[in-house]
Amino acid sequence: MTAAAGDDAEPPTKSQVIETLRRIGAPRGHEGPARALIIGQSIRLALYLTGPDESEAVSRALDICARLLDASPEFARFHITDFRLL
Repeated sequence: MTAAAGDDAEPPTKSQVIETLRRIGAPRGHEGPARALIIGQSIRLALYLTGPDESEAVSRALDICARLLDASPEFARFHITDFRLL
């Protein structure tokens, strides 16, 4: 997730990201702790998901990110820019 170009507001901390993820509730199929990395105006999440197939896992990950962005004002200026499957 990345803030808009030219946005120089302070990004949320890693702790704020993880706490917000906990507050929105662990989704079905989420295994293990989430990890967050903040680099400049970018938030990188590592989510450990289980699912019947890759498409379901991607759908769950995108749902989690969308709910995170809707959960709190400090995330409202961010948008989903990409994802990678590991």
